[in-house]
Amino acid sequence: MAVELPAGSIFANDFRVIRPLSEGGMGAVFVVEQLSTGAQRALKLMRHEIVADANLRERFLQEARVGAKISSDHVVQVIAAGVEPRGNVPWLAMELLVGEEVDQRVRKYGPMARGEIAEVAKQLCHALHAAHAVGVVHRDLKPNNLFLAQSRTAGTPFSLKVLDFGIAKVIEEAQSTGTMSLGTPLWMAPEQTERKGFVGPGTDLWAFGLITFY
Repeated sequence: MAVELPAGSIFANDFRVIRPLSEGGMGAVFVVEQLSTGAQRALKLMRHEIVADANLRERFLQEARVGAKISSDHVVQVIAAGVEPRGNVPWLAMELLVGEEVDQRVRKYGPMARGEIAEVAKQLCHALHAAHAVGVVHRDLKPNNLFLAQSRTAGTPFSLKVLDFGIAKVIEEAQSTGTMSLGTPLWMAPEQTERKGFVGPGTDLWAFGLITFY
């Protein structure tokens, strides 16, 4: 069932809906105006039919908690989060990004120039270093989880943003409980296919190498 928010409607007392932006397996994203600041944001809502699944609710809400722990401008910023009481629907308000995914860029224009690849690698390394420093492994890095946003810094062609920490795994949990096979098969490290495989920083580095080659 599609998530529906009519244009002009007010959500969570602070967001005026402008238009739909995208929809995926976990939820839908809308462009909204934050009334308290006047800034445009991306509002992500969980799909109605999976709200009752406690595990999926946890994965959705984890995106807000995990992102807040990571000290890097190259992780998409979550502005606010909550649960809408009338429909009991979890939501996230994030910075609104303008640009395109790495996957879209390569599909449209072919292989990136070496200088662009080096810039992607440098900025992605910053995000991963910050995440791993606080014990967080992304576990699902792939070209369509990397967004090339318009840069706000002079001399920088774009600002890379890592998206979707929804299935990120805290390293301490992985050490004590093993791991489930979560991720996207083409970009998964070998340990992610093993029931008791250890998911650690090396898991993200495997995907980093594949993304660079791509």
